[in-house]
Amino acid sequence: MVKKRWSFLALVLVLSLIVGSTALAQSTVTGTILGLDKYGNATLDLLTEALLDAGFEFGDMLQVEVAGVTFQAPFVTAYSDVDVGSLLVRGPGGEPAANAMLAVNMGNFAGTYGVAEGGGVSISLAEKGSYLSEWLIRQLKRTNERSDYPTDEVFANFRAVNTGQMGKGIYYRSSSPVNNELQRAAYADALMKAAGIRTVINLADGQDELDDYLCQPDFNSPYYQELYQEGRVVLLNMGVDFRSADFQGKLKSGLEFLIAHEGPYLIHCNEGKDRAGFVSALLEALVGSTVQEIKEDYMITYMNYYGVEYGSEQYEKIAESNVLASLRDIAGLPAGASLEGVDLVRAAEDYLAQIGLSAEQIELLKARLMADAE
Repeated sequence: MVKKRWSFLALVLVLSLIVGSTALAQSTVTGTILGLDKYGNATLDLLTEALLDAGFEFGDMLQVEVAGVTFQAPFVTAYSDVDVGSLLVRGPGGEPAANAMLAVNMGNFAGTYGVAEGGGVSISLAEKGSYLSEWLIRQLKRTNERSDYPTDEVFANFRAVNTGQMGKGIYYRSSSPVNNELQRAAYADALMKAAGIRTVINLADGQDELDDYLCQPDFNSPYYQELYQEGRVVLLNMGVDFRSADFQGKLKSGLEFLIAHEGPYLIHCNEGKDRAGFVSALLEALVGSTVQEIKEDYMITYMNYYGVEYGSEQYEKIAESNVLASLRDIAGLPAGASLEGVDLVRAAEDYLAQIGLSAEQIELLKARLMADAE
């Protein structure tokens, strides 16, 4: 079982005492953009320690000046500490020796703001502790030890999706069965073989990444390799900005690959959480799933990885800022709009048409997903 964490109230008390005993940050910290990753996140030449030494604390709202623009963003430890589409100043994992980053959760910071490597950055305090309670509610901890989880399925975040009119045993989602960074690949590989997976849509990797995994000394995913050699794995190398033309174009290609091949199907990214969560929500909507069904399937991932309790305040907050926000995007609704009464099937069909699938392809996709596995 996932190890127990401090209670939310205890954590609030401890960090409130820390905040109360710390002088307000007055410094302005300057640095440069050291590099940009493939998702558009900007790594700074400033260590997280430099921000902490300046008096900034996790949960503070910071003011950032970069590339001729000024914005406010919370100082946090993980992308998921803010809503999808929101800005953040990240101290990765809270590690003082890690380089600080500027990012948009599930977006492309560099593309949005036109920043470039070598550009200057200035960071100062906007408001002390104003994001603290929000940050606390999002703190999620997991391990990569199999013994900390009750089953292989929970550890690998592997499951069949059974919402709406989805066919029995036709569609699965999972953490990566080939990237072993989280020590889960061999488990996911064995589970996909047992489920009889015939077609894989890999949202995360390109050819270079896959070639690297296959050469690693700990590689132990023979079934995945077999499917790849048979031409039954498509590599999409997608970013995390769901709204970008690149993401949508690659999604179109992946769904065309699905249509052209027989199931059962597995869709995965690295954790099976964000990109796989968005695509799963879209396909679940297409086959007539309710908002509640889609929400509950999405949140199984957070229950699996982090032990988030069903129906808790933390559970509801994560769902609101992630999967429900994604459903609003699919339906073309503004942030915070009600999803009550929304025709999700029509919304999914319209979204798929918008990214370039023909009406015939959309019907073929529905037929593939709504047929039971043989």
